[in-house]
Amino acid sequence: MFLLVHTAVFAQSEDRADSDSIDQTGRGDDIAYSGAGSLGERLARTPSSADFGRRFATILRLQERGDYANALIDGRAAAEDAAASGEDAAHAGFLFLLGRTYWIVGDFPAAVETLQQQVRLSEKLGDHDLISAGQHALGVTYTQTRDYDAAERTFQEALRHAEILGDKARIAYVLNGTANNQLARREYADARSLYARALAIRESIGDRVGAADSSTNLGTIDLLTGDPASALVAYQKALAIYKSIDQPRRIARGHRRVAAALRRLGRLDEAIAELRIALAIAEPLGSAPVLAEIYHELARSHEGRGELRSTLYYERRYASTRESILGEQIRLRVIELDARFQAERRDNDIRLLRLDQEAKAAEIARRRQQTVLLSGGLALVLGLGLVVFFTQRARLRAEHAAHLADERARAEAEQAARLKSRLLQIAAHDLKAPLSAVSASARRIETRPEETAAVVDLARHIRTDAAHMGGLVREFLDSAAIEAGRLQLQRSPVDLTAITRDTVETYRSLAEAKQQSITCELPDTGGVPLPCVLADAARLRQILDNLIINALKFTPSGGRVAVVLGQSGRWLFAEVRDSGPGLKPEDLARMFQPFQSLSATPTARESSDGLGLFITQELVSMHNGLLEVESQPGQGATFRVLLPLADDTTQS
Repeated sequence: MFLLVHTAVFAQSEDRADSDSIDQTGRGDDIAYSGAGSLGERLARTPSSADFGRRFATILRLQERGDYANALIDGRAAAEDAAASGEDAAHAGFLFLLGRTYWIVGDFPAAVETLQQQVRLSEKLGDHDLISAGQHALGVTYTQTRDYDAAERTFQEALRHAEILGDKARIAYVLNGTANNQLARREYADARSLYARALAIRESIGDRVGAADSSTNLGTIDLLTGDPASALVAYQKALAIYKSIDQPRRIARGHRRVAAALRRLGRLDEAIAELRIALAIAEPLGSAPVLAEIYHELARSHEGRGELRSTLYYERRYASTRESILGEQIRLRVIELDARFQAERRDNDIRLLRLDQEAKAAEIARRRQQTVLLSGGLALVLGLGLVVFFTQRARLRAEHAAHLADERARAEAEQAARLKSRLLQIAAHDLKAPLSAVSASARRIETRPEETAAVVDLARHIRTDAAHMGGLVREFLDSAAIEAGRLQLQRSPVDLTAITRDTVETYRSLAEAKQQSITCELPDTGGVPLPCVLADAARLRQILDNLIINALKFTPSGGRVAVVLGQSGRWLFAEVRDSGPGLKPEDLARMFQPFQSLSATPTARESSDGLGLFITQELVSMHNGLLEVESQPGQGATFRVLLPLADDTTQS
């Protein structure tokens, strides 16, 4: 009896390096079964488990239509009921569904914990089907969290049990997951070999959809290794199969992949035509992940044709769609946390009720004892009454004293926090003058001809350190002024092109010291200069300084930083692009908060106080502008500043 459940995922590996999306389930977007002996059918055929069979099918349908919040609630309830009734096989099956749903909504710790529990229970049962499914799901989760060694170990276990079963479909499924792990490690040769093995098995058993998925994976490797022509052939072959089985979601993604290969081959008109077909199919589906892929590919294709207006339009559609996906995942996460909280609160209410009942029982017993003691004499009763009275009064006094101490501690903590903030502001302000004096003295020592080379070098280091500390002081003061609402702008028409060129030249020596290249790229305007923006020139320079310093700081030796200017309607934009390690999703959630460190580390061990991006965002907002970020892990980052034109009164 075999179980094979495949779930839809939103995690795609689409990035600016043009890598195609990788299907972590190995079977695409739909929830499917393998063989006639799936766990759901097995439960439905067993009279004692018929109800669990129906509930199993219900949870699968919830997953299939994307109702993950109710899938989590029903899955937890079903797992608890199966455990209480001693149905271990059903319990393991529901734990599998629950762990996969946790994975879909992005709660990887809960997914790992649940799937480990499922594997332990399956091993106790000796059920190779359930062990293989659980180990494979664990491997997919470890790949997603970049624990590649753990993923490889669990995939090997999943394959061993699949081979014991002799289920070819399951073997191909596990091979595909193992190949995905190798692909994530950029071990393309090993991934290609595994994908080819999975393809051969699927073709031998007549699994056309699985074979198309494996062809797509092989095409992705061709695309990643610089062979877009072979990738195009593989994608077109898979697309023909998807069309024959009439699966709109797969068809839309197939056209998008074909477009990616065409764009790599320079056939931009054909690529855009394919993307328009994909968009027409995907829009009625309402699938945000598929639409996001198509918008992103459209932006890159239009960029290849030099159509910046269309590029910016589709980039904004892509960003908006990705934000809606993130918002939906957050909503599902909140629903799940609320369900957990409600369950814990019910358990707590039951515990308190039990304690209350025990307390009442103890009180009844105590009163019975007191009634017996009353016969011993009135004096003893009065004595006991006085003891109870004074004990109660002492307890109330102790509780009152504890409450006062707690309130006093809270007030002192708040006062200390305010005092600390004020002292930091005073210290930062008072440091400005001595730092300026130290820097000036060091400069005078540098210019004295009678000093030795060692003294001049030491003075140069002192002036550099003083300048660094001065920058920190300015950031502290700017941060305090922003939070207090005291920062004021002096806005006037400013030539963004001139300021950008000057800023890039300022940091060219720093880039050369790190063996990096830095360029300033202007649009082809036929000799007509870009219009001015309405800005505070000094603060605009500070914005560009922060973004360029950040790019140089996180770009490795031999990397490239480009500052690109352009115009979109009533806006001018400046983009700072780097080839650094990129940003993780958790970085995007906190990068504009003060004193927050990001996951990447500076390539030359430069310091990072966590204030630069916070101040940059606030300054852009004060200019009535926009600060946009585009990044994928391992693929660099682009920070885009959009500012209103100086003659655009509607933007004031």
